[in-house]
Order: sequence, then C-alpha cells, then structure tokens
Amino acid sequence: MNNRLLLFLETIETSNSISEAAQKLYLTQPYISRVIKKYEQKYNVILIDRNSYPIQITPAGHLLIRHLRKSLQLERQFEVEVHQFQNKHFSTLRMGITPPLGQNFNLTILPKLLKKFPALNTKTIEIGTIEAKKAFKDYQLDLFVGNIIHLPNTECEQIYTDKQVLVLSKNSHLYHPHKKEIQVSPQELQQLNHENFIVVDSQQGYQEIVDNYFYEMGISFYPKIHVRDSITALKLAGKGLGNMSTCLEAVQNTCYSNINYIKLPSDKVKIDFSITTAKTNKSLSLEITYVKNILKKLFISNILVY
Repeated sequence: MNNRLLLFLETIETSNSISEAAQKLYLTQPYISRVIKKYEQKYNVILIDRNSYPIQITPAGHLLIRHLRKSLQLERQFEVEVHQFQNKHFSTLRMGITPPLGQNFNLTILPKLLKKFPALNTKTIEIGTIEAKKAFKDYQLDLFVGNIIHLPNTECEQIYTDKQVLVLSKNSHLYHPHKKEIQVSPQELQQLNHENFIVVDSQQGYQEIVDNYFYEMGISFYPKIHVRDSITALKLAGKGLGNMSTCLEAVQNTCYSNINYIKLPSDKVKIDFSITTAKTNKSLSLEITYVKNILKKLFISNILVY
C-alpha cells in the first residue's frame, strides 16, 4: 500500500487536480481520494490542499513523500545487494522500454537472450523516461531503452537520434488533403494556436520539450486527449481528433492516412535513444552486456519499427 500511496502523491504533485491524476493513472478519482483520505485520518494531517488550483501537496504531504521514497529505496537496495547471495536460477533481469516499442523489443531480445541464458528470468515493462529515472533511483530497473538518463548509479550509451514531426489531423486549419508532408512558414503556424492536441502521458519530459518549442513561437495547444502511447495518439490524429508529435519513422508508415506532418528542427526537438544500465547489479553483468550488444546491432532494423 505504501508504494501505491507514493505513486498517488507523486502523480498529484505533477497534476492540476485529483481528476487529472486519476486520468494519468487510469484509475477513478473517488478511489484515489479515498486512499488519500484514509492516510490523512491515520496520521491526523492534511496531505493535499484541495482548495487550490492547481492542487498542492501540503508540507506534511511532502514530508510523507520523502519518507516513502527513502523507505522504498532502502528496500530496493537490499533486494539488489542480496542478489549476489541468491541462486542464479532465481535471477531476474528487469528491463524497461519506452512505449510503444515494447512488442518489438520483446520479440527481438527475449528469444536470443533466453537461448543464451536459459536459467534467466526476465521482466519487461513499457515505461516513460521520467518513470524509468524513478525506477533506477528505487533499484527497480537493470536496463532501460529510451531517452538519456543521467544518475550517479547508472551508465548511459546513446544508440540513435530520432527526428521529430508535428502531426496535423484532418480538422486542422493547415491540413492539405492530397499531401502528407507539408512545408509551412512561421506565420502560417500561428493558425495552429489553441487547436486540440493529443498528449502521451508516458512521455512527459519529451512533451515539455515540444511545448517549450511552440511556446517560444507563440503557439499553445489545447491538451484535449491524454493517452498512454504514441501509436494510439497517432491513430486518433488519423481520425481527426487532434494534432500530436511523434518521430518521422512513425508517420512514414503507409497505414496512417488522413494526416499531414511538419518536420521539426532537430536542434530544437529530438529524441536520443540510449541504453541506460544500473551499475549496482554486478551479478547480471554478462546478461546486460549481451542485451546491449543485441540492441546496438538490431535497434534500428528490428525494434524502431512502427
């Protein structure tokens, strides 16, 4: 329960309301409120200021978050350090991959990995960079493929830089029905002001980069729809429900119609795919090195396929 409470409080900390936090977690607002209220009664304190907008964590709430994080980190650190005393048959390699590349990652990595190390257990999760950074801090990940992560207990190696585009739905003011890639001037881009935008909640750090780029150009979008992965967002854009941003490789797939895309400047908006590994897990160093070698060889051809 403490891990769940920590997740709720951390999500509320980066949201405007409990309802928005509930959407990000794919839970109901009454359920989250009930859990928070339970612990407020337990500790006889107020954890969140419900009268402010955006909603605020109280000093007591911040204190609880710090203690919960510390407790979780100590628990995870123990699990990692005790690993060296465990039988190799019970070792689990915990790998994270940025959405929506999880299926390609598993189909590429797991057959080769388990053939090489048949006694190994594996756990793969689709996870955004911000969540992955927290997971490394809490000793919950051994390897992650996504944006660059810099932490004292991790090593990071870049493997690919992905070009980004702004996808326009058929309901956009700038949409051209007989084109896919379009060229627009900065003045024409102003027509996009306050158009609907589809946000990928698992890519908060990337979304901030995109938002800042358009903010500097005097353009702001209305985040109408929140989804978990960019493939879903792209399909919704194809149905005319809003604009979104994604990588160039994704929109070049012929299955996505009824969209336009505008290439974004790579010096302003980009994704650097990297392999981040935990320095602490020495017992799985051979397995981690093997996965890294597969990724370097097959990432573009087998995994970065939309």
